[in-house]
Amino acid sequence: MPVNKDAMARYRIIDRMLADPHKDYTTKEIEKAVSRECPKVSTRMIQKDIKALEEEFGKAMVRNKGGRGTVRYEDQATPLFYQELTSDEEEILKEALSSLGQFEGLENFKWLEILKRKLDMPHEKKDRPVISFAKNDILQIPENLLGHLYSAISRRKVIRFGYRKFQDTGKPYTSVTVYPYQLRQYNNRWFLLCNPVGNEEFPFDPKLIYNYALDRMDGKVEYVEDLPFIDTPVDIDARFDEIIGVTYREDIPIQDIYFAVKPQSVNYVLTKYIHPSQDEVNPEAEKEFKAKYPSLKDCKFFFISCRPNVELYALFASYRDSIVVVEPTNVRYALVSYLADAVKNYDELD
Repeated sequence: MPVNKDAMARYRIIDRMLADPHKDYTTKEIEKAVSRECPKVSTRMIQKDIKALEEEFGKAMVRNKGGRGTVRYEDQATPLFYQELTSDEEEILKEALSSLGQFEGLENFKWLEILKRKLDMPHEKKDRPVISFAKNDILQIPENLLGHLYSAISRRKVIRFGYRKFQDTGKPYTSVTVYPYQLRQYNNRWFLLCNPVGNEEFPFDPKLIYNYALDRMDGKVEYVEDLPFIDTPVDIDARFDEIIGVTYREDIPIQDIYFAVKPQSVNYVLTKYIHPSQDEVNPEAEKEFKAKYPSLKDCKFFFISCRPNVELYALFASYRDSIVVVEPTNVRYALVSYLADAVKNYDELD
């Protein structure tokens, strides 16, 4: 059914109110708001307009919330009409854009500068940001490297760059050619997840996922146009759900790791998981653990399911005497060895 100019004006106002996530409006409140901008408005007209938005435009409604006779869109994230930003939304967007400095000046990120100009954002930085993300200013990531790698992944391009391992500081960079898949941050350090293209000595294996620290790259990302991009069959997110950090070894199996937490740290561990799989052991199992390890009878027992790696041992060690890993014994002994090596360094000072 054709929509006349007056009805369209009403629809825009009603649409804005039904999509407001901060408040649910009654029909009377909507009528009052519409009447300030549109002539000859009645309750019946507003009711018909809302019905038209529901039936003719397919907008599902939620009605009578709290018994007040209110109405709103079921999906408030998708209004029919473009809404101007509120002052709060504009400030939030400005703050988010200011954190994307690594992408400025890149060919396919010109929209970033255009959007900043549209929002009339000053070029100088604020003295103190409203939102602060953890970062390591000591690590010198080459300028715009994050953005260049983002572009390569988005465009599905094979890339070549220079890389130097941590133990090779001061030595020349080694040329590396890879299929880039994802950028990931862990412990305030950025990594590129990728797969080397392979050679005669090390043939390409589609199931491999390597990680390269961005601060160890030379910053010169070159597209290798003569090599077709090969995507990975690996579910990267699922793979990294199996570990802490970025060190993944397929030859180390996923294990159920049980640990005891001292009373003073239980609430902290309950709200800050060691690993996403973390859970409390059931009462019967906890009873068995306390009988088996009498020195831990006042502790609460938890378990996680993951592949042990150096990041996991470092995380457990950071809890000092608040956490005791009990099983499996191979993980416990590995952690004890990790801690003993640290203690040895101090013993040798005497």
